[in-house]
Amino acid sequence: MTESPADDGSAAPLPPAAHGATPTRGIGNVPRSTTETGKFGRLFRGLPPLVLDETQIQNVVNMMVDAGDQGAGGGWSGTPTASDVAAPAGWTYFAQFVDHDVTFDPTSLLDQANDPDALENFRTPRFDLDSVYGLGPSANPWLYDQNDPDKLLLGVNPPEYAARDLNRNHQGRALVGDPRNDVHVIISQLHLAFVEFHNHVVDRVRADPTLVGGVPATPVGGWGGGAPVGYRPTFAQIVTLVRWHYQWLVLMGFLPAIVGADTMSAVLKRDKKDRLDSDLRLYNVRRKPWMPVEFSAAAYRFGHSLVRDAYLLNVGLSPLPVFSSDGDANPLADLRGFRRLPAGWEIEWHRFFDGLPTSGPDTQRARLFDTRIAPPLHSLPASIDHMRRSLALLNIKRGVAVELPSGEDFATAVAGKVGLDPMSVAVQSGLPHGSPLWFWFLKEAEVQRSGQSLGPIGGRVVAEVLVGLAENDPSSFLKAQPDWRPTLGAQHGEFTIADLLTIAAVTL
Repeated sequence: MTESPADDGSAAPLPPAAHGATPTRGIGNVPRSTTETGKFGRLFRGLPPLVLDETQIQNVVNMMVDAGDQGAGGGWSGTPTASDVAAPAGWTYFAQFVDHDVTFDPTSLLDQANDPDALENFRTPRFDLDSVYGLGPSANPWLYDQNDPDKLLLGVNPPEYAARDLNRNHQGRALVGDPRNDVHVIISQLHLAFVEFHNHVVDRVRADPTLVGGVPATPVGGWGGGAPVGYRPTFAQIVTLVRWHYQWLVLMGFLPAIVGADTMSAVLKRDKKDRLDSDLRLYNVRRKPWMPVEFSAAAYRFGHSLVRDAYLLNVGLSPLPVFSSDGDANPLADLRGFRRLPAGWEIEWHRFFDGLPTSGPDTQRARLFDTRIAPPLHSLPASIDHMRRSLALLNIKRGVAVELPSGEDFATAVAGKVGLDPMSVAVQSGLPHGSPLWFWFLKEAEVQRSGQSLGPIGGRVVAEVLVGLAENDPSSFLKAQPDWRPTLGAQHGEFTIADLLTIAAVTL
């Protein structure tokens, strides 16, 4: 679910903190030469770009219009519908959280002005939770509790708002490492869960320092890189422990649910010594990790197809739409963020994830991985796009602008690289011309996986890039200790999103 909406300069600019206000820095300069470097690159530099005119783009968009879910819950009445996938709805927003982590760019405005195409001045994409930790207590002290700087600061709201919330300024804007994590109510509360998880891990490690035994210290912005004093763990060791458990969630929980077990096992498996080992055939790193534009502008936008019309946050609320026509004027009409959490809007997480004690019939499901997009995304609110255009239109236009190849050409190239029969991955798109890559990935999922996960081509791209980012991060457990196992889960050696939420002590 990478950067959403505004993309081509034709929409009015949004407030600076708004999600998708500008294209990700560097995506406008994607090298085709192997001698060029930048934040973005191409998995296949020689494939010709797909060229579509405005009419052709609009015809594809028209094919993606969905009539919408029926029933009281934006399609959720406790009984799965034909538009539901087996995966719980929470993975939709965990995917967005992960995207913000690996695409966070804290480069100063001066540096960005000097390097607008992000050829050199950008941070390496890593699963390091810099969207949560920022640059550490020294550089970003407003994120931390000055009475206990090992801990992140929680918010204190007036009585008319929710008691548990992100720390916010007097205008209600969240003080977080990445402002995109305040774009809507669901992701802001997921970010809050990570803040509270970190703080509870601090307490656990202080009570039992053996939890960080053998865990290296990974400095955050130059803070906390020193050796432990006596038996007291350092902040940097605690951060490493948190990050490694998060990385485990990404690789062992989230990815299999999104790409399918067969694709996952082809990319990441255990060797004879029980160490995780990868087999990357598409994503190669020579100097430092980079972001494939086929991933950023197409494959990882699968989440837009998973978004439901509305969500039920807790038993005391009616279902609330993601966006609504009344939302610009009425802050209680939909789930938009950049404000204090209204009283009574706390998420009961068993409604979004499996594995919690009360998960079950009330656990909402994501929509299918397919080419049909829920109605709230057909016409975006004016505060996001003043022309009220479709998110599908903006996605496809961005793909054309960054010269993505057709889905057909890309699939043939991937099949050759990973040893698949090109005919076995062919998809009938229903289009009279080449398919936009994003559309093709969704159609592949629809045809090849019955909409339950990404298909063998799209899933392979997502799996290789995310595994590749971890493999090329010297501070990740996959690189530093590939035989490492989690220590904080209810079951030793395993760790799930339910474990994280339970430890965070959020509403379950």
